[in-house]
Amino acid sequence: MISPSPIEAHLEIARALGSRTRPLDGAVRRRALRRHRAADAADLDAPITIRLAARCDKKAIARLAELDGRRLPEGRRLVAESAGRILAAAEIGSGRTVADPFEATAGVAQLIALRAQQLRPVSGAA
Repeated sequence: MISPSPIEAHLEIARALGSRTRPLDGAVRRRALRRHRAADAADLDAPITIRLAARCDKKAIARLAELDGRRLPEGRRLVAESAGRILAAAEIGSGRTVADPFEATAGVAQLIALRAQQLRPVSGAA
């Protein structure tokens, strides 16, 4: 009997796993959608403060990046804080943001991205 080539074996494994990853695919999609969920009016009790990130915020920003599944470039950063918790962060130069995907942070992420854009130097300015 002839054994399958490595590529054929890989395809068989992929086909077998493909049918078992459907629930995971749905969970990933729901997680991505959760970030874009807007906050209810009842969730807006605490004010949001946007400020320049300090050195002590580094761990909280790294945690947000890990939860969000994206890296935030190094450089000057802003954080959006509410009730003592950092909900989102943005790098000013690129405007890239990370936010807590398990909270309704879509509006906070848009707000901090807008503030980063306001603080970004205009190219070609004299």
